[in-house]
Amino acid sequence: MVVNNAYDIFVKDKCIQYEDALLESKYEDFRLLLQEYRDGILLFDLTDKKVWSKAVRDTTGLEQFFNENRKNYQWEERLDAMVAYSANEEIAKQCRSLMEEGKSKEEILSAVNTDSQLNVRIEDGKFEKKNLDVLSKIEWKKGISSNVSINGQIATVLVRDVIPAGNKELDEVKGLVTSDYQSHLEKLWI
Repeated sequence: MVVNNAYDIFVKDKCIQYEDALLESKYEDFRLLLQEYRDGILLFDLTDKKVWSKAVRDTTGLEQFFNENRKNYQWEERLDAMVAYSANEEIAKQCRSLMEEGKSKEEILSAVNTDSQLNVRIEDGKFEKKNLDVLSKIEWKKGISSNVSINGQIATVLVRDVIPAGNKELDEVKGLVTSDYQSHLEKLWI
């Protein structure tokens, strides 16, 4: 009985192996599907080697591509500014006086947000006009702007510097350049 059971298992295994070996010749759809998977994996592997991984590893090629296409990576005119969004006029006046005293973002936040974190929110950095709505409503000159009502808050802007339009550096746009370089390599490869 044990030998018969082992024999039955052996026969089933051999039948399955035999049928498995004939799948591609017996079933045209299966053969085409299997070929499509093989081609897809091969294409993915080649694309990875020729495009995606190459764009990440080839720093010299990336720099050369960036330098050849530098005109595509430009800054518009920007402001080096601190923008304080206050909950009401009283808090806006307090922020303005702290800005006039030359206080930093952290000093203003700690002085004004004593009872609520919602009193003032500050964004500090370099901004293009399209980055913040409030920038299109103020005069672009050094100093503190007049208060502007925006989205139910009072915005006060300290403009430290007006930065003219110019070239972006590679480290500022590396992700975008890498993506463009991958597209360039893909076109060349295809």
